[in-house]
Amino acid sequence: MKKRKVVFFVSVMFLVCVMVFAGGKKEQEVENTPAVEQALPYEGAVLHFAVMADQFSEYTKVLSEEFRKKTGADIRVDILGYVELMQKITQDFATGSAQYDLATMDIVWTGQFEQEGWTRDLTQWIERDKAEIDYDDIVPVLWVMGDWNGRQIGYPLSGYANSLIYRKDLFEDTAEKAAFKAKYGYELAVPNTMIQLGDIAEFFTRPNENMYGLVSNGARGPAVAQDWMEYMRGFGGQVLNSKEEVVVNSSQCIESLEFFVKMFDNWAPAGAIGYWWDDRESSYRTGQSIMQASWSIARAGYEDEAISLVAGKTGMAVTPRVEGQPAGYGVGGWGVSINSDTSEKNAEIAWEFIKFITGKEAQKEWMRNDGAPIRYSTLKDPELNKEMPWLGNILTVFEEGDGNYRPRVPEYSQIQDILGLRINQAITHELGVKEALDLAADEIKALY
Repeated sequence: MKKRKVVFFVSVMFLVCVMVFAGGKKEQEVENTPAVEQALPYEGAVLHFAVMADQFSEYTKVLSEEFRKKTGADIRVDILGYVELMQKITQDFATGSAQYDLATMDIVWTGQFEQEGWTRDLTQWIERDKAEIDYDDIVPVLWVMGDWNGRQIGYPLSGYANSLIYRKDLFEDTAEKAAFKAKYGYELAVPNTMIQLGDIAEFFTRPNENMYGLVSNGARGPAVAQDWMEYMRGFGGQVLNSKEEVVVNSSQCIESLEFFVKMFDNWAPAGAIGYWWDDRESSYRTGQSIMQASWSIARAGYEDEAISLVAGKTGMAVTPRVEGQPAGYGVGGWGVSINSDTSEKNAEIAWEFIKFITGKEAQKEWMRNDGAPIRYSTLKDPELNKEMPWLGNILTVFEEGDGNYRPRVPEYSQIQDILGLRINQAITHELGVKEALDLAADEIKALY
């Protein structure tokens, strides 16, 4: 009897242990079972983004992938050259085919896009989310450039400062400095005036050494039109005055074109007559050309030894002007716009994406990956200023610059086409300077 009790007791204890441990194992299995993942807010959405093939374009893909992981929305980036981008998105917008939900927009297209109603007015979203986007942290001139008739149709994406790029090592070379002073009677230094710019360009032009003092775009079309307008501004010229009257054949514009033609005749490589932006940059990066007026987006590339032979040798300054003229620094760059024909759902997703890629959190790495600044916090960031000591120059141009020297009027694209032909005809000597600008003036007036 006693033995039976012991056996019974042991059996009961065994069952209890089995149940306890089985229960523990079951609880452990439940704990180790992964929780059901929370659905992402835009899972399955697909948007298409037409992006200019500038230095920032590849990193746009990285940000797009980060946004997909965060939200589930797949923003597919299509990288296009300047002319192709303009052609594809205007055709898309004009026909209502909605191939692209978003597009980068050169700020000079602002008036045309607003007038045609091609892109959404972002004003209400900006007002609603003003605190979230930290509106006042974005440099004011960049907001202005995306606005037309009180409608914000371009959100600042990539701000460019027009700057003088020069070979700092040659400017600081003792022998070069002595030779320059002996010839011109003043110290070799970063030029403040157009006369100084011309003297320095002449001094460093040495064809026997394949060295040229100053280079610019000469190719017929937007390349030569836009580069000439940078010099036009330095001489105090305008395409349109404040009353939108055509003044492209003013004495200041004529002087600027005379200087521009002289550059191609005397100080630039022979092939510059056919240069586009990448050709001009290559001429500087390979050491062939000593100075150029260039957009700040290219500045970081001069330090990349994989593509530049002048790493560590480049200086950057504000652009020269005619003595006595006020500073007229040029501001440009890209905004991002939302297609008016995209669906309401996609428009909301596109807005969230714009906020994501232009936010403070993304901007630091954006800058480290060939992006261009739009925020004070980025331009003044101590770490970035150590890595990119030229940010102070960009800030000066943004705070004192003019985003309208390339007129953002709805007719801009046609104006650019006219200038792209007539300026090229002047530098190739098919037309005289005054003749070219008089023809341009008549043709621009005919647009109004």
